[in-house]
Amino acid sequence: MLLTTLVLAACHCLTAVAQVPPTLEVSTYDKSSVVPGFIYLAPNTVPFSGPYVFDLNGTTVFKGAGKLSGTVHDFQPCVYQKKQRFCAWQGTTAFGYGSGQAVILDDQFKVIKALPASDYHEFKIVQAIDAQGQYSDTAYLTVYTPVRRDLSAFGVPNEDDQGWVVDCHFRAVDPVSNKVVFDWSSLDHVPLSESYVLPTGGINGYSQRSAWDYFHLDSVARLSGGDYLISSRHTSTIYRISGKDGSITWRLGGKSSDFKLQDFSFDSQHDVRVVSSTGDTLTLSLFDNEYNTFVQPPKGLSSGKMIEVNTATKTARLLHQYDSPSKDIGNPSGDGGSVQVIAKGNVFIGWGSDAQVTEHTADGRLVYAARFGVPGSSANSYRAFKGAFTGIQK
Repeated sequence: MLLTTLVLAACHCLTAVAQVPPTLEVSTYDKSSVVPGFIYLAPNTVPFSGPYVFDLNGTTVFKGAGKLSGTVHDFQPCVYQKKQRFCAWQGTTAFGYGSGQAVILDDQFKVIKALPASDYHEFKIVQAIDAQGQYSDTAYLTVYTPVRRDLSAFGVPNEDDQGWVVDCHFRAVDPVSNKVVFDWSSLDHVPLSESYVLPTGGINGYSQRSAWDYFHLDSVARLSGGDYLISSRHTSTIYRISGKDGSITWRLGGKSSDFKLQDFSFDSQHDVRVVSSTGDTLTLSLFDNEYNTFVQPPKGLSSGKMIEVNTATKTARLLHQYDSPSKDIGNPSGDGGSVQVIAKGNVFIGWGSDAQVTEHTADGRLVYAARFGVPGSSANSYRAFKGAFTGIQK
């Protein structure tokens, strides 16, 4: 086994990092309760980073290191033009966001479509059939754009009192033509004062490179009526956005919540998804980080949550909470995380920077747990997915 020795100047000690691909070590596997499928990960910060697929026993069935450019996020099975494909984001990252491309790959793992320049926090392709029976795909992407703003009220003096702040956009894009059919801007709708993260460190607002990421958009979901639900990590808020004019219909959580949260809370969340919508009631899943590396210390332990939102009574309640098997020793995940509702109502969770995946029954029972990474190195995967895998064609 080849080993690379890294010298850590701060303590003058030696740490060995194994130069081998990431592995998946399974610790819990209740075969009678786990939903069949394969695990999609994009481990990074380790040797041989890239897209990987594992079976439930932890065997690697696809190694994608070097097959895409730069850092890879959001690797998942997807449907494009009625065919089963792979989707991923590739590019460069710094200070919590990225610049790159969302790509669609065929069964030979060749890029067949590259979408407009985007950030990595969201890439979903959603199918729809209109009233005339016409099929269409829509891709949802995030874009982070540093712009000039007067930030003197937040302690950022600069030439002409103009600092730098990140304007977070989400876009609905026709993936065939690359036409942007909907574009929403955080700065057009959300004041800077809603942020819990002030200009600091690598996001101090003094330059374009260190623009203040006041909003940090990390997921986009479409409601059946045409509105959107988006998640902002740095305001700890879920926003309902009008699909007609982009206005904010309501806020859940954060400094200006329109709802009373009954006996639960969430903080610095990721991956808000619509599980069901009936009348005035929405059921949502989310990954509750309870930790933001720009705001110390952690507020609690990370978990997956299922919540019910009543838009008539303006209340929200916790239906289920899915805890980490390592919660007794503390498991705050400071970056990433995902919650996927799969067959039988089971819930599959990727724990972001806490390098593990778990599966739970709908009522919260742990039925699968596995950790991934490389000996001597700390891995993470922004999201994790479970789905079918039929192999890569030669």
